[in-house]
Amino acid sequence: MPDFLRFSRVIAAAFVVAAGLVVVGWFDYTATRADVLALLRAQARSLGETVAAAARSNDAAGAQAEAAIAERLLDNARLLAELERHAPLTQARLDEITARNRLFRVMLVAADGSRERMSGGPGSPPPGRGFGAGALVERLTTGAETEVVTGLHSPRRGGGARIAAGVRRPAGGAILLSVDAPEVAALERQASLEHLFADMTRRANELAYVVLVHNGSQTAAGDAPEDRLAEPGSAPASEARAGGERIIDVKGRPVIEFADPVSLSDGDRATLYLGLRLDGLRRAEQRLLWRLGVSLGGALLLSALAFGMVWLRQEYGTLSRKHALAEAALRRRDRLSAMGELASTVAHEVRNPLNAIAMSAQRLRREFLATGPTASDADRAEIEQLLGVVEQESGRINRIVQQFLDFARPPRLAPRPTDLGTLVSQVVEASRAMAATRGVSVEADTAHAREARVDPDQLRQALHNLVTNAVDATPDAGTVRVASRSGSREHTIEVRDTGTGIDPQVLPRIFDLYFTTKPRGTGIGLAVTQQIVTAHGGTIEVDSQPGAGTLMRITVPARVEESVGG
Repeated sequence: MPDFLRFSRVIAAAFVVAAGLVVVGWFDYTATRADVLALLRAQARSLGETVAAAARSNDAAGAQAEAAIAERLLDNARLLAELERHAPLTQARLDEITARNRLFRVMLVAADGSRERMSGGPGSPPPGRGFGAGALVERLTTGAETEVVTGLHSPRRGGGARIAAGVRRPAGGAILLSVDAPEVAALERQASLEHLFADMTRRANELAYVVLVHNGSQTAAGDAPEDRLAEPGSAPASEARAGGERIIDVKGRPVIEFADPVSLSDGDRATLYLGLRLDGLRRAEQRLLWRLGVSLGGALLLSALAFGMVWLRQEYGTLSRKHALAEAALRRRDRLSAMGELASTVAHEVRNPLNAIAMSAQRLRREFLATGPTASDADRAEIEQLLGVVEQESGRINRIVQQFLDFARPPRLAPRPTDLGTLVSQVVEASRAMAATRGVSVEADTAHAREARVDPDQLRQALHNLVTNAVDATPDAGTVRVASRSGSREHTIEVRDTGTGIDPQVLPRIFDLYFTTKPRGTGIGLAVTQQIVTAHGGTIEVDSQPGAGTLMRITVPARVEESVGG
């Protein structure tokens, strides 16, 4: 059970480390994902600023190109007015000027607004028909303005974009010039937002769509979602905003949309929606999760190895302690065996003269005390006293010799199924009267004890010796607890007291024959106890701290084989 508990603690510690590593990995994953999203937000803001700058640049470039063309037209119109001041402008002269300056049309308008003469390219209306730019002619012929320029426009009769300019004639009327502006139109188309958005979505794979909402109209490019295109200028009802962003699915691919206000020309405001594909983020997340998995696996493996090493070190320490205890027990057994052989030899040598002394004392008692008054009463009393001393001491020596013989003879085991709890309870009950005379209480714990195959008589003697020693070592009002439990492979009996403990210098010798610290002790009890436990194939361990009491632990295997003593 202790080994299982230690292994369980190692497993629990490994799980705690694993949970900590998972938490750290999750925080790392969420932090990295947040960093990537922050980069996407920064990219979206940069793209928005680029779009706004492109729109402003487009307006400025178009305005500059229109101004340059308009100024050239005015210069040509002023030149014609100056030429007419000196001489009438003939049709040939108009055709020459139109061709040389690559003008689309030159028209002379009379003071009443009718057209006098016109020079232009193919498709020009024939002379005599009304001039279409009535508002422009009216502004010049009425004298409201002397010079007029129109912006880039598309004529009503079709054709490309044009710019027109006019000046007032010296004698009244107007000179009107118009020019095709394909360069300006091409420039505006090239720098238009539609072209810009289409080019952005075509070149940038991570950009899914662009939608610009401005004054109720929108410009879009890419795979914009239907809810975004359905109602220009309004946010979809399904949009879950968090700082102007949402994550949606576009054609089966995840897209994060950012909505930011942008500033166009002249401080005009618009809303730009950028949809960035999250394929790269998903791949980065997968790589990150894979790396985290590998890192966590490696960390768990190292943790398992570390805890395994700790567990093995503990097991090695436990085995080392058990090995040391086994060596000490073996040395004690060898020592006791040698002492037993010596005791057996001494006992046999002592018993013969001891029997002679006893028999001599008995004969003297018969012959001198039982055959009549051969001596005075005082002598008879003295002889009787001396014979009594001889017989008493002979008996005591004989008992000591018998103890030598009993110790020298290995115990003969007769194991049989025995209820270990009942045996422990009987020993405790038999010891309570003796313990009560010393003010010590004896308690039993047999809840986890089962049937064991042991020699109950000898095991009872060994346990009685331990309980007696524990009671003798426990002061008044102390407690001796005897607990027994059964496992699948072994049975354990523990005797714990609350006494003063055993001196560490004395501890290695407590199982030696005739070693005792008691004033009236014989030094045989613990030696016999160890001999009985060893005969059962078990071990006896001692854990004692001065001032903290002593624990005696007997461990015997679940099955004890019968042994025959010599």
